[in-house]
Amino acid sequence: MEQSSSGPGTARIGIIGGSGTYRLPGATVHATVDVETPFGPPSGPVTLAHLAGRTVAFLPRHGGEHSLPPQKVNYRANLWALKSLGVQAVISSSAVGGLREGFGPDTFVVTDQLIDRTWGRSDTFFDGTVVEGVAPAGVQHLPASEPFCPALRSLLCASLAAQDLNYVPQGTVVVVNGPRFSTKAESAWYVTGGADIISMTQYPEPVLAAELNMGFANLAFITDSDTGHDGSDPVTADAVFARIKDAQRNILTVIEATVAAIGDDYAPRTLIKQGAVDRIMALPAVREVSVL
Repeated sequence: MEQSSSGPGTARIGIIGGSGTYRLPGATVHATVDVETPFGPPSGPVTLAHLAGRTVAFLPRHGGEHSLPPQKVNYRANLWALKSLGVQAVISSSAVGGLREGFGPDTFVVTDQLIDRTWGRSDTFFDGTVVEGVAPAGVQHLPASEPFCPALRSLLCASLAAQDLNYVPQGTVVVVNGPRFSTKAESAWYVTGGADIISMTQYPEPVLAAELNMGFANLAFITDSDTGHDGSDPVTADAVFARIKDAQRNILTVIEATVAAIGDDYAPRTLIKQGAVDRIMALPAVREVSVL
């Protein structure tokens, strides 16, 4: 990313980079910001950059060197940090496994549904926390029938079609805790439940973004056939990273085209009362204390 001396400003578009996507080649960097949040530190500094005619806020989900396993990502801090910088639309990328015919390796999927099979993750901002001096946000129940933003999903599909890439315009992702991969029995069970692809990170990102009234869409790239339902070898980490490395150029091209297509008139869905969101964003940051 080319460095610029311009002021950081704010960003309406956020990008969460998945496995292998740790920077935005070709973007002009305005600033690198360490954002303090009420939920602890995000995955790393947020890069404010100029990409495709837009100012974007970029954050690698797993840290700059893939130092964070999926169950240790501070998802609440990541989404709060992006919202604090003015983000209204979030585009994420992720490496996933394919579970059934039609969802084979080297295929992109614009996910539209999810099945949560994680545990222990902080998956709501509205957990009843009360902070002195800040009006309580109260109990909020997110409408989650459509967890991914339909408008942003349409833009992703159009970008994939324009690049003539192999993609599926919708798919259900089952999200497991990780970091281990599935057993054959688990993989087969997920298929009976309606899952098309499998991920370790696509929950709770979409619902946390929605709780802050940000639009969220995910560009999934299938790197493997999970436990080998199609006769291929079962997934390994080495195979995932090798395939995602080869796909980086296409992933970045699609993200850039989608960023360019997000118009100034884009407005995310208001799924939570704005006053409640404002109270979450008014929570004071928590600084880590070093123990000597």
